[in-house]
Amino acid sequence: MKLKEIIDIIEKYYPLSKQEEWDKCGLQIGDKNQDINKIMISLNADNDTLQEAIDNDCQLLITHHPFLLDPIDNIDKDNFMGEFIYKAIENHIAVYSSHTALDNVSMNQWLIEELGVNDIKIGDASGITRIAKLNQSMTQDVFIQHVCDTYHIEHLKYAGEVKEVSIVAICGGSGADFMHEFYGKADAYLTGDSKYRHAKNAFDHHILLVDINHHVENIMVHKLKELLEKEVDCEIIEGSSPDYYHYI
Repeated sequence: MKLKEIIDIIEKYYPLSKQEEWDKCGLQIGDKNQDINKIMISLNADNDTLQEAIDNDCQLLITHHPFLLDPIDNIDKDNFMGEFIYKAIENHIAVYSSHTALDNVSMNQWLIEELGVNDIKIGDASGITRIAKLNQSMTQDVFIQHVCDTYHIEHLKYAGEVKEVSIVAICGGSGADFMHEFYGKADAYLTGDSKYRHAKNAFDHHILLVDINHHVENIMVHKLKELLEKEVDCEIIEGSSPDYYHYI
């Protein structure tokens, strides 16, 4: 398939008009007329991920987080951004990012569905968050363990205290600033990259804040693969996408 055909399929589900103003979704590097036979999907765009795509003979790397989110001052092969660009071009690998275009459509839908819920609704005016009712109410301790089991998390942090969790809201990635939307509406709010002030707000407003780590967004690798396999006539593999953090 031509790269432009694959991009059309991706953007049918995740149009670039859905991305946030600050974001850099879409084609990062590549020729839209390039032939694509094998694709790798990964959470992150970094040199290790690109090398993994090279080692697996891929011609297209689809990532969630954009490589071009940070500004580029120059294309110097001796720094990590220049190295990435050179390596992608030299190995004829196109790079595409879905990021907030996907976030605003599917990310939090996928995440909240995994918890076992019903009556899923959009949680805020931006449309990015989700809120739903657990199929079975749980005590706080049981719910936290359920979160760990669901997302395969060994270590997390939480703040606030509730007797029972029935209504849950979620925003994967850096969504802690949306928590105020759910005061008095949800028993628990799940997100990543929370700060100390968010913990205080959870305590003050009697909501359970569970920091599920940014890497939980890795769910998109398998889900996007499943979606694209229905329409893309190419082999698609999943990148390893390790978490940048180490936990002890």
